[in-house]
Amino acid sequence: MIGLWLGLVACMGSKDDTGPVDTGPTAEELCAGAGEESLVIGAGVGSQFVPMEANSAMPLDVAPQGGFGVTVRARTTGIRSADGDLPHAPVSVELTTYIDGVQSASFLNEDVEIYCQDDGSGLLWGVVVGFDPVEYASTDDLFRLDGVTTALNVIASGGDGGVADGWVDVVISVGR
Repeated sequence: MIGLWLGLVACMGSKDDTGPVDTGPTAEELCAGAGEESLVIGAGVGSQFVPMEANSAMPLDVAPQGGFGVTVRARTTGIRSADGDLPHAPVSVELTTYIDGVQSASFLNEDVEIYCQDDGSGLLWGVVVGFDPVEYASTDDLFRLDGVTTALNVIASGGDGGVADGWVDVVISVGR
């Protein structure tokens, strides 16, 4: 009798009258800009993305806008271009560095491609968050940055009005 009662309770408990469960946007919808805006700063090679950990040591690279800075990747959600849901979307990206809370440099790149990933997130790369090229013009100037904690800020703005903002503090490593 107890076995029959347990069987009935188990069957009653497994019935779901609530209808389908909303699992959120699909990967295709996310690629088209659905979902909340977010941006995480990271590094990686190829399609790999690894979020940067706070206070990790980062080397300097030549910045395409002039001077030197930290090369980054960014993983985004909710950002799309005005061109619609493409496998890659051109967006504007603002790249800013801060030392001791004071802005060192800021650069706006108005034509960065965000490439849709299998999970629906966007991935951008090939950008450098740079330092003031006048203040850090010589090799000696760059060596002054060694060991300095720097806040990196990346802001991606889509053509549809979506904006995602990411921050990470890193420690600059020069000549090591």
